[in-house]
Parts: sequence; C-alpha cells; structure tokens
Amino acid sequence: MDVSESLEAAINQQIGHEFSASHSYLSMASYFERIAYDGFAAWMHLQSGEERVHAMKFYNYLLDRGGVVKLPSIEAPRYEYNSPLEVFEASLQQEQEVSKSIYHLYKLASDEGDYATVSFLKWFIDEQVEEEKTVGDMIDKLKRAQDNPEAILLLDRFASERKSGEEE
Repeated sequence: MDVSESLEAAINQQIGHEFSASHSYLSMASYFERIAYDGFAAWMHLQSGEERVHAMKFYNYLLDRGGVVKLPSIEAPRYEYNSPLEVFEASLQQEQEVSKSIYHLYKLASDEGDYATVSFLKWFIDEQVEEEKTVGDMIDKLKRAQDNPEAILLLDRFASERKSGEEE
C-alpha cells in the first residue's frame, strides 16, 4: 500500500527533524567535551545516536510504504552555551519541537485514514513523552545544583550512567 504524497512529504520533513536533532546533540556533546563534562557529553552522544535511529526508522518506513526518501538539508547546530543548564534547556525545547512535528504527522495520518502510519507513530509518541520527562528531570536537578560545583560534577557522573531507551 502506498503512502499519500502529503504524508510522504511530511515523513521526509520528519526525517530531517530527526537528523537535525542528532546533529544538534552531537554539537552539544562537543561543547561538554570542551569543558570536561564527560558524563554530560556521553548523555548527548547517546541522544545523538537515538535521534539517528529514529530518523532511520522513518526512512525505512517510508521506503516500506512505497514512498521516495528525499533527505532535506539541515542547518548547522548551535555550538556555544553558557552552562550545562542552558544546554539541557535547549535539549528540552528541541524535544518539544520534535513532539509537535510527530503530533502533526499523527493528525495527518488520522485525517487520511492511514491506519498503518497511525500505528507506526504510536511508538514515537510514547518515546517523546519519555524523552521530555528525562530531560525535564535533569533540568530540575541542574536548577537545584546551580550554585554548587560539587553537585554539578555529581550530576555529570550521574549522566554518564544513563542508558539508551532503545536498550531497555
């Protein structure tokens, strides 16, 4: 069964969002590596990999449905930040934007009666809830630790222990 032209275009756009998020997380990792926060860097490397996996899930799904993958251009990501908190706040904003895009896809698929795509997108919706909560929790911890360098270092170590949602 073929995917509609409108869904094909929207899925291609989502592939771009996912690759852009992967690129952004890699840049965030680079920032943390420059300032010797290895745990936060590991977190962002993990996130970068997860976003690439998500992009490839959309890529393969589109091909499986008879669509044409048209990889969009992605902008260079931000690479300078003022604090770990600022990085994680940017991460949360990015996750919220990805969520909105997935919700748009879900609505489009629902409106078109494309139940295969609706089913496919359910996993991503659940994943985004988890992603936003995980980042939000780290933001809360960073805010509590903001003026305490030892607490920030402890959170950095804690961040290095995070496992991929794909592994659980």
